[in-house]
Amino acid sequence: MAGRLAACVNSVPGGVPALALTLVLSTVAAPAAAQVVQLHESPPRTYGYQGGDLIERHAELSVPPGLRLDDASLPTTRPGASVELREARWQPPPWWTRHDTYKLVLTYQVLRSPPSPQLMDLPPVVLRFKASQEGGRSQEVRLDAVPVMVSPLVPQPPPDRNGFGPLQPDVPPLLIAAEATRGRVMAEALLAVLLLGALLVRRFGWPGRRPQRPFDDAWRALRRLPADAGPDEWRRALAALHLALNRSHGEVLFVQGLDGFLARRPAFAPLRPDLERFFALSRQAFFAADAAVQADAALLKTLCRRARALEREAA
Repeated sequence: MAGRLAACVNSVPGGVPALALTLVLSTVAAPAAAQVVQLHESPPRTYGYQGGDLIERHAELSVPPGLRLDDASLPTTRPGASVELREARWQPPPWWTRHDTYKLVLTYQVLRSPPSPQLMDLPPVVLRFKASQEGGRSQEVRLDAVPVMVSPLVPQPPPDRNGFGPLQPDVPPLLIAAEATRGRVMAEALLAVLLLGALLVRRFGWPGRRPQRPFDDAWRALRRLPADAGPDEWRRALAALHLALNRSHGEVLFVQGLDGFLARRPAFAPLRPDLERFFALSRQAFFAADAAVQADAALLKTLCRRARALEREAA
């Protein structure tokens, strides 16, 4: 057709420029190329297969209008083959894509396990397309054979000579000298026990030892207080009893918190008058001049002794 068109152009007076001739020829040849089935194949992996593995082969075919696949040309299973066809799917294009692109999916299975790595072929496939109109030309598309490497499921046994049998005895474990490690672990364990014991003693005291009570400690500081104690000695005695009250209360106790202290420790309620007198003496001793300080050792000893007795009864 292109030759006849060129002859016609040459017969026109004056001729036609070469560029115009090229455009005309390409316009005529384009529809002819569009009528050929186009094949785009994605080759499968060609190695790393064993008996029982599946192999998929994918191809896309652009089928021009007026042609349709002859279903009889789809490959079928061949019994006895080393690589057997399990399924052949011809998938039409979905509605959102081009309507002339079809997909072919061929699924094979390896049915034989060779004694050593061996090449096996996926057989060639010839697809036939028929013309939907009378007088049209049918076409054939060929997918070439594809070799794949198949490995044995079980490797060949080793030679049975010079101790190279099929099953070797286990290698004995390597013995490691553990004397130094054992000694270090025992020393660390002993140190941990000692530290734990020290923490327990610090928290709960020695087993069987009488617990240290606040007013017991205060009584040891006050029992030798003379009746004519000087200002400094008198202040130290007051501070010792203050410390016992603070420890018993759990915080610093002032005269304003006396009601709360007696509510938490109701056993000391009978001491309320003496405690109020004690706080008055303490305020005078710490905030007045030395000449105005009036020591009352008898009151202080009596208060501490009674508080000590009530503390033991409450325990």
